Amino acid sequence: MRTHTITLALFTALQISGTGCRKSADDHGHDHEPKTAQITVWTDRHEVFAEHRAPVANKATTFITHVTDLHTLEPRREGMVKFVLRQGGTVVEHPQAAPARAGIYLPGITLPKAGDWQLTLLIPTDGTNAPVELGTIKVYADKHAAEHAEIADGPEGVTFLKEQQWKILSRTAPVTKRRLVERLRVAARVRAKPGLSATITAPVSGQLVAASGQTLPQPGQRVEAGQLLALLKPNFSEAGAKVAEAQAEFATAKAGLDQAESAYNRTKKLAAEQAKSLRELQEVELAYQSAKARYSAAAGFLSTFKQAGGTSSPDAPLLMELRAPIAGILNSVNAGPGEVVAANQPVFTVLNPETVWIEASIPESGVSRLSKAKDSAVESPGEPGRFMPITGDGRGQLLSLGLEVDAVTRTVPLIYETANREGQFRVGQNVTLHVETARVDETVAVPESALVEEGNQLVAFVQVSGETFEKREIKAGIRDTGFVQVLDGIKEGERVVTKGAYAIRLSSISGVIPAHGHAH
Repeated sequence: MRTHTITLALFTALQISGTGCRKSADDHGHDHEPKTAQITVWTDRHEVFAEHRAPVANKATTFITHVTDLHTLEPRREGMVKFVLRQGGTVVEHPQAAPARAGIYLPGITLPKAGDWQLTLLIPTDGTNAPVELGTIKVYADKHAAEHAEIADGPEGVTFLKEQQWKILSRTAPVTKRRLVERLRVAARVRAKPGLSATITAPVSGQLVAASGQTLPQPGQRVEAGQLLALLKPNFSEAGAKVAEAQAEFATAKAGLDQAESAYNRTKKLAAEQAKSLRELQEVELAYQSAKARYSAAAGFLSTFKQAGGTSSPDAPLLMELRAPIAGILNSVNAGPGEVVAANQPVFTVLNPETVWIEASIPESGVSRLSKAKDSAVESPGEPGRFMPITGDGRGQLLSLGLEVDAVTRTVPLIYETANREGQFRVGQNVTLHVETARVDETVAVPESALVEEGNQLVAFVQVSGETFEKREIKAGIRDTGFVQVLDGIKEGERVVTKGAYAIRLSSISGVIPAHGHAH
């Protein structure tokens, strides 16, 4: 069903906004000019603004009719329109072949009898007649009755003519309620979650070789924790030193473990006989656990030295194992088979990307707003306007909002942890973090373009008729993606200027009533 809004007001000819016939202070001889009616109707496609004097039966009345295409914001420059008036079973049709000039039709319509007539304007558009219901027109029996009709004054406001509106392509829109979510917008970076990335380095300089019967793994390949990635054939001099060091550490750790275990068993027996205190037992137990940990580390280090083919022959070359410490994706391979790598040189990197951290630095002025934070989303630089939620529905959570302000940057660190199972984030990627700070599910809101600064006050202009606008002082609330919450100043359903508001403001402060070009 087509919806429309009707504003019907009757003006004196000297008070019509947009007729250019306002009476000046020196015009004292026109106090009895006929009053004039004004009609403004909006549909989803057209705005129709019509002016006419009180009609008299069987006499032609000119309807000064402005037609604006709300899709293009331009005047209707060509084409017929048809005025259809109905009273009971009587129908009067008046086609108007073309506008007298861009956007303005000037039909002279004669109605056969007095009374109320329903006026419809048919505008051929896209192959169909778009009907615009213009409301009720009251027709008077004679000139005397029309001149003495009780007609109320129309609304006051800022005059901005249709010709001016068409020139700047001004736009208005009905004010609606909508859901607003205010967000704090900050630069952020994706990083690997600690424990889910690892770099495998060469413990000594040597030559990289593939394990027997295998090839070196390739980037993008999934690896498991403990998986053998490659072997390293150390330089002869370093190999001997490292093996000797590993063997010495293993022997020392083994002796220490034997001694600690013996002391623990002896003290445990004496404690059971109450010959040793509980504190003494706990001390030797702790020493025993420490010795076990040292032994395990020494044995693990020694086990990395393998002889080729698993043989124990002293003539076989000594090899060191390079294993993946975590499960994940092999992110980089920095050397190939046969290449010589230096000690501590990174050879492989492994990354588990299923969970990542999003880190940002929040200006200290914005920290207080985060106390109400609910959800957060990330916007990628290459996809403005596309938001990827990182919290809610099991995606992730806020890990930390720092307790200390950095003395140099005056910022506080903020860290989110979020799932990355679909690989939508890349470690090291720069993103924009949008942190929710406030939310209103149903509130009156207008586009930011509707608001104009006037000193320390925000104002907007509400269209109350075709060429009349009311200036409203606005009390604004939260903002969200181009919209502003209106706490006071505009109501739902009113029609606010969303394009051209600044030009109307200039008109309002100029103090000049524009000359009008309408024909009468």
